[in-house]
Amino acid sequence: MSRYAPTPEVMAIGQINISGNVTPTTWWKHIQLPSGRPDATAIALLSEIVYWYRPTEVRDEHTGALLGYRKRFQGDKLQRSYQAFAEQFGFGKRETADALKRLRDAGFITLDLRTVEMLDGVKCSNILFVGINPQAIAAITTPSSVSPESNSNNAISDTAITLKRNTPQRHNGTGDTPNVDTNTEITTEITTETKNTIGASADASAPARSSRQEYSPEFEQAWQEYPKRAGGNSKSAAFKAWKARIREGIKPETMLDGVKR
Repeated sequence: MSRYAPTPEVMAIGQINISGNVTPTTWWKHIQLPSGRPDATAIALLSEIVYWYRPTEVRDEHTGALLGYRKRFQGDKLQRSYQAFAEQFGFGKRETADALKRLRDAGFITLDLRTVEMLDGVKCSNILFVGINPQAIAAITTPSSVSPESNSNNAISDTAITLKRNTPQRHNGTGDTPNVDTNTEITTEITTETKNTIGASADASAPARSSRQEYSPEFEQAWQEYPKRAGGNSKSAAFKAWKARIREGIKPETMLDGVKR
């Protein structure tokens, strides 16, 4: 009997229909934290994103002939919230958001926050859409298959992925009806950042506009609630910081609550 003959355990495992994401071993070398350790959170999330971008075969049900391919999601990009990713893998929401932003900064994916109009005409803001960079994925999966010419704009280095947290630029657009739970939730950490930004020093303030500034009702209420102090931001500078946070996806109600605390 051959020493490679399958054991009962091997045969039993062979009967299990195992499905799930594929994680190439090369990713553990290329996707790392500054400490040099593999970025396990980012790797798990990238594996999930790649799964959704892998095409599905469409075959004729009578002949079995391959008719073509289709995508697994409805819109032009995968629509999934930070919270949905976090719940799927058991990660914290901040941990998930940071890992996705590291993948974005390394050039593997894109993150877009959009305003989407639903079928009933209601607009939902801060809907996260995740794009992917096939050339960058190929470069760390099968490096020899990617030519320097085709990958010159998406070169991936062996250095660690930065931990710097950048908020993606917000885009407005339309798309398929989003899931109800995809609105970006705001954490207490972001609320604290917002509160500190409104009361930042005058050194960071922007020059006042020459024309008359129109302020939103929510900002006017927050400005009345926020304690004034000598050397603090001007109203126009505070409004500029307010609008920057709105573009980052923070809701006015959340910032107003932070000011009242």
